[in-house]
Amino acid sequence: MEASQPSKSIPRVSGAPLIGNLSEFRASRLDLLLRVSRECGDIGSFRIGPVEVVVISSATLANSLLVGHAEDFNGGPIGRIFMPLVGDKSLIFQDGAPHREQRKLLAPSFHPKRLAEFCQSMTRYTQEAASGWQDGQMLDMVHEMTILTMRIIGKTMFDVDFQNEASDLREAMMVTLEHLDHMSSSAPIPLSWPTARNKRARAAIATIDNSIRAMIDERRRDATDRKDMMSSLLQARNDAGQPIDESQIRAHIVTFFSAGHETTALALSWTWQLLARHPEVYARVRQEVDALGGKTPGFEDLPRLSYLQQVIKESLRLHPTIFMIARAAVRDVEIEGYPIRKGQMVLIPPYCIHRNPEYFPDPERFQPERFEPEREKSRPKQSYMPFGSGPHTCIGSHFAMMETQLIMATMLQQLDLELPAGEQVKPQVLTVSLRPSAYKMRVKRRGSDAPQTKVA
Repeated sequence: MEASQPSKSIPRVSGAPLIGNLSEFRASRLDLLLRVSRECGDIGSFRIGPVEVVVISSATLANSLLVGHAEDFNGGPIGRIFMPLVGDKSLIFQDGAPHREQRKLLAPSFHPKRLAEFCQSMTRYTQEAASGWQDGQMLDMVHEMTILTMRIIGKTMFDVDFQNEASDLREAMMVTLEHLDHMSSSAPIPLSWPTARNKRARAAIATIDNSIRAMIDERRRDATDRKDMMSSLLQARNDAGQPIDESQIRAHIVTFFSAGHETTALALSWTWQLLARHPEVYARVRQEVDALGGKTPGFEDLPRLSYLQQVIKESLRLHPTIFMIARAAVRDVEIEGYPIRKGQMVLIPPYCIHRNPEYFPDPERFQPERFEPEREKSRPKQSYMPFGSGPHTCIGSHFAMMETQLIMATMLQQLDLELPAGEQVKPQVLTVSLRPSAYKMRVKRRGSDAPQTKVA
């Protein structure tokens, strides 16, 4: 009988006595993750006080954990920070059979036919926003992209225009998201504690619950398909013919709203400043958009915007809006021979994997051609995963890519955006999301060089 192979040891970076790498984790999380990747290689660890946290920087190991051992891990303590606000029935907190059942129920909401129905709202709201920006105006890009994507998600999810309707729900959503940001950037205080911030958050959650309940009641009285996600959720049935229950719908809506507008806004904000810093890429994207002949871009035009898609993908490689994936072992397990103890936190940072020169030579260089189809196929799985991987891959990834392409193409038909000399854009982290610091760009309205915009 052969003796079993001994487990491989996981190297660890140095840290301060007692607190380990706590200060680095709080103050410079990206630098810490890159340090672990650089010093330890495919897998390493650091300490937060006495707690050892494992970091995986290899596509092979990421695939083994997120796909091969998906059932052995859950979201862990980082995910639980958000549970009081989005609910324990949110898709992001479910695993195994319940998770598979919910994804099956939600799949029709993200079918290409349903996504195609959202395109008109995306381009119309973008045209309205762009038409209101004056030549020479300085735009706060993160703010403007957030306002635009929030309006789009309101229409595609609820069939409401947050600019003119449902102001109570809009404000409650904003308060909830602001509270999530606060919880992400500080030691979280239980929502039950009677602080002024918590009271405001609880009131906002109550408003969201009441608003969604009223919408559900109204939709059940009038079953007309409004071509939005709420309609899809109410129409969904499980294998036994049962509809999704109200609490489940509420959890999905809050999750989709928070993820659906913020991640796209961040992707847009990162991509615009990259384009402005690379005029040769900007010119090629503009040329591709102009080839539409002024036609408002639609779902059928997405294949004609292939270079723009490469630009967005490269932007997400350098600045993945979810810069790390957090999982925790639910039992003792080995990942390619490396032992992970029950309860141990494992971080898989796309931010680091996307900078592995084995997958992406000269990784800090902005080079959209990396995502030409044949070059994409040549790379290993999980070498690029801005939307996660495995069973928990973001269900809205196609929605997000489509929205980002359509918004950028529609804006480029009307205007150019210039980054003032010396404008600095720095990464900011909040739990798992990567945001650009606030920055401004100058509007330059396009004149006779732009094809006249036509309604599709």
